[in-house]
Amino acid sequence: MLALLASPALLAGCGDKTPPGETVVMRACRICHGAERICADIGKLDRAGWEKTVDRMITGGANVGPDERAAVIDWLATRKPGDKPLCP
Repeated sequence: MLALLASPALLAGCGDKTPPGETVVMRACRICHGAERICADIGKLDRAGWEKTVDRMITGGANVGPDERAAVIDWLATRKPGDKPLCP
């Protein structure tokens, strides 16, 4: 019976389709930068530009692990100006 009660809680996160890069940007980047600051470069920087920017932020202390770096770069490089949920 306890298993039946716990099942909905366990399944609640199973449908989460938030891309890993988005999760890290929302957690790590927005600590120091407001959405406006990050969004100012969306659509202006290409993948190489985001690599340089993300690497500079990591060197400066951003809490982005080596296994998260590529996901952050991929997510930022594929955003369009005004994309939600980051950009207002």
